[in-house]
Amino acid sequence: MTMNHVPSKIVLSPELEQFADSDKISANKGNYREFDWNPDVHEQRALERVREMLLGINLSHATASEPDSIRRDGILPFDNLVGKCDWRSQTHVLDESLGLHRYTFFHWGAFHPTQNGRFIFPVDTREVLLSPNTIVTPHYINATMFSYMGTSTNLLDEGGRERLDGYLDTILSGSDWVDVIARRSLRYMQRASSRDSYPIKNHVDMGEIKHLGAVSPRLIGEPIDIYDEQAMHPIWRSMIENDGVTVSYVTNALNAVERGFSKSDKDKLPHEIGADSKKSRKLWQEILNIAQKS
Repeated sequence: MTMNHVPSKIVLSPELEQFADSDKISANKGNYREFDWNPDVHEQRALERVREMLLGINLSHATASEPDSIRRDGILPFDNLVGKCDWRSQTHVLDESLGLHRYTFFHWGAFHPTQNGRFIFPVDTREVLLSPNTIVTPHYINATMFSYMGTSTNLLDEGGRERLDGYLDTILSGSDWVDVIARRSLRYMQRASSRDSYPIKNHVDMGEIKHLGAVSPRLIGEPIDIYDEQAMHPIWRSMIENDGVTVSYVTNALNAVERGFSKSDKDKLPHEIGADSKKSRKLWQEILNIAQKS
């Protein structure tokens, strides 16, 4: 049994196609050390379980826009928003010259406050992340291109082009990215001293997801107010008990306690949100037992 997920041809924006194509993005798997690991047949079965578990975690789209407009129109890319008054954007010249203004952006497993707005919409992971219209990078483009974000691709100097090539080398399809996180989390749990859950350390720990075009309202759940703990904490609890992961605010609390430090008020230990860590531990133990069979 192998993790053979037959890839669809990746669909890119016209501008991005000038720098990469479906074959190049498929070949980018070779740039990730996770694919250096050759799992045996039992570990492959375990990876399938991890993959399915991770796909149960919704994508999230944070916004400062009025929630009713997203309920009505769906999540629209920047190029569809021009001329409307109800939008804010972090789109720069470089983004547009790469066609990234034609994409909608998401996090995975980041149901907590970010700098992108007060409301978070949960989004169907399987429909969006596994779409041929979706690509993923491990970081925001401005983390690599920060000093070049105001520059068009045709005006980049040699240093800028080298940085851009490095960024392009990290792009994966959504399906390949799921495999990266599945492999990364299983290897982590195989080696961890504590096997309660897989820790998500920050809001981009599971990548920046980019979907070409709009996302339909039918794939979007009800908005969540990031300041409403009664809405946020049940999601964190579900991610621990059903998906085997801790969001960064729980990860931070656990790390603080482990090191003997005081945690911040915003960070929460599992029991403080009513989460039963035994359920997460059981999930991972079942997976690890599969991986360890001989």
